[in-house]
Amino acid sequence: MINYFKKTYNGLFKTRKRFSNLFSVVTGKKYLNQSDLDSIEELLMEADLGWEMTDLILGELSENQIVDGDWKEKFFDIIKKLINEKFDYKECQVIIVVGINGSGKTTSCGKLAKFMLNDNKKVLLVGSDTYRAAANQQIEIWSKKINVDLVFNPQTKDPAAISYDGVYSGLNKNYDKIIIDTAGRLHTSKNLMQELNKIKNVVGKLTDSLSVLIVLDANTGQNGINQIKEFQKYIDIDGIILTKLDGTAKGGIVVNIMHSLGIPVRYIGVGEGADDFVPFNIDEYLYSLLGVNNEK
Repeated sequence: MINYFKKTYNGLFKTRKRFSNLFSVVTGKKYLNQSDLDSIEELLMEADLGWEMTDLILGELSENQIVDGDWKEKFFDIIKKLINEKFDYKECQVIIVVGINGSGKTTSCGKLAKFMLNDNKKVLLVGSDTYRAAANQQIEIWSKKINVDLVFNPQTKDPAAISYDGVYSGLNKNYDKIIIDTAGRLHTSKNLMQELNKIKNVVGKLTDSLSVLIVLDANTGQNGINQIKEFQKYIDIDGIILTKLDGTAKGGIVVNIMHSLGIPVRYIGVGEGADDFVPFNIDEYLYSLLGVNNEK
């Protein structure tokens, strides 16, 4: 059985090192002076928690300057309270995966399919990226690697038609999960962005059990929030897949995204392997971020 907490903990190593510097500032102290607060502010910003979340955390610390107990637990309680995660996310049969070019979208589709296979789901991949030359080959490699069925049609350039046909086939064959890999696109390409809405509309004629996940590269930091805002102008985003968390010291972006946008992070990528794809859990994430030991 895969230990997702351990994977999360190991994957957040670089960001946790940033927080270890923070705790070296406050350990053994019950009172924080202005110099301490300035150091905390700098370290939180380096971890990519963003200005607003950093100010809120500093406000909590300033109001409670006399601190008893464990500092890691203190930060855990403050951040979790500020996120106030009460997201109503429904598990859907059909998942449309979107994102910009180079965010790791097709790889995330393959890893998501593998995660669902591990959960004993019958999974179908649908390749609707008709723009990138190697897209069909890449999704086909994933389907063979993890042994799941794939629908794509190199004879058509209409991604909405491919998506419709794939979902229609998947529903008729009683697949538990149908994952649609769309082409990467920038918000400046208005026609391509409108195409996403078309894909959702045509698939929506077949089923109401439909969600949209956006893939973000954790290395983009604050720019990732802008990406989501631009995509939301054209299509509702239900959840986030955050990739490459193991390769950045800015893992605090998770906190910033959920606080500022109110959209749940659903999965995180913490490595190169097919099983290095973790369902997001706020407690496990914060414990891993703060370094509250890796045994549950």
